[in-house]
Amino acid sequence: MSERRDHQQGTLVQPAILIFIDLVMLEAAFMVTYWFRFHAGLWPTPLGIPPFGTYLQTSFVVLLVFFGIFYAMKRYEIRGGRSLEEELTGLFKGVVLGSLLVLALAFFFRHMTYSRSFFGLFFLSCFLFLTGGRILARGLLRLILRRGMGATRLLLVGGNAMRGRVLRAARELPGLALRPVGFLHLAQEGSATAPEALPCLGGLEDLEQVVQEHQIDLVVLTLPFERLDLVKTITERLANLTVDLQFVPDLLELHTSRLRLTDLAGIPFISVRETALSGADRIVKRTFDLVCSAAALLVLSPLLAIIAGLVKLSSPGPVFFRQGRIGRDGRQFQMLKFRSMRSDAEVQTGPVWTVENDPRVTGSGRFLRRFSLDELPQLWNVLRGDMSLVGPRPERQVFVEKFSQELPRYFERHRVRSGLTGWAQVHGLRGNTSVEERTLYDLHYVENWSLALDVKIILMTIHHVLRGENAY
Repeated sequence: MSERRDHQQGTLVQPAILIFIDLVMLEAAFMVTYWFRFHAGLWPTPLGIPPFGTYLQTSFVVLLVFFGIFYAMKRYEIRGGRSLEEELTGLFKGVVLGSLLVLALAFFFRHMTYSRSFFGLFFLSCFLFLTGGRILARGLLRLILRRGMGATRLLLVGGNAMRGRVLRAARELPGLALRPVGFLHLAQEGSATAPEALPCLGGLEDLEQVVQEHQIDLVVLTLPFERLDLVKTITERLANLTVDLQFVPDLLELHTSRLRLTDLAGIPFISVRETALSGADRIVKRTFDLVCSAAALLVLSPLLAIIAGLVKLSSPGPVFFRQGRIGRDGRQFQMLKFRSMRSDAEVQTGPVWTVENDPRVTGSGRFLRRFSLDELPQLWNVLRGDMSLVGPRPERQVFVEKFSQELPRYFERHRVRSGLTGWAQVHGLRGNTSVEERTLYDLHYVENWSLALDVKIILMTIHHVLRGENAY
């Protein structure tokens, strides 16, 4: 039972470390700010130096406020496996909320006078101190987990496609503190070995014995949908054992990347497919597109004029190339590009994708494609509302019809506006690359949209344009 005790102690030690270090760092930030503001000699103190005791008492209130906010934001849960970037983003949000709440409380306690510059400095310093504290805490937790303390002993039951994902997550995210012990096979699956050489510990009939002998903390069901009846059976069989039970649905069989649990009038709903962007999201995204595309067209107008002249001089034909593409909800629009090919490029071949060293590309067109400058006129499509700055790249009708028949969820890319750049493109999937892979990335974007993700994709696009990956 020693490993079970280690697990139980670890579930307390890990959040205790996070809470303790956060409180110490917050108090240290408060004290350092007090010294810097009133004793470092860098700031004037026309009213004299306020009593230290008053600020010390206030610091305890501030600590309570910040702790409450971090706790409400679930920053002390240990089963997140969060990256350092996600950790710091959460801290920043917590500091902003804490700062606003502290300022609101100060408004109601007007009988006590505080330096506004002090609190301005504190809100900056506390984020810096908390950042250092979280880096320290993550290092301590890694040492604890390396010794096995607090690790969750995991047993997998069944073999749907998600079993491999669970094992990869346990390996790649040590913060999850998962230690896979083995798996149980179902009768119709045989006794094949799971990925990562995870040992098979028997069949479903051995469930209770395996849980007790191997001191399992968590049983994860990776059952195919046709065996959902086993969820109830396994739940009943484990009722008298101190073990957690979770079910991982087969997302690949549902052709989705995630499920969302929502609550409606107290009734839990599992959302398999829902509107990609809410009404507010669409307003924010469209406003972002309008502002950025208008500004870009204004700033880049001299460059656009120069490119137009180069295209006109390089080969006979129009400056702009217009082509029908399928956008949101399957509506067709005319997408603009600077012409980079001969005017008769598809007379003999019909609609085909461009390939590397394509002989149809003009001299200036090769340069434009190398740095994706031929796509700049699509800023006008964005301004008109045909496209968005970020979204799945639009295809022609013939390709949309073909791919929709071959891939079950291909058309769901069209639940949002098509984009000048997209999640697939910044991962190197542009041009003549795997349609299946591109679709998975596009669906991930559709199901996980946020303004921050759009900004991230735009910044990644600049990097990839300079590298010229698959640009031909």
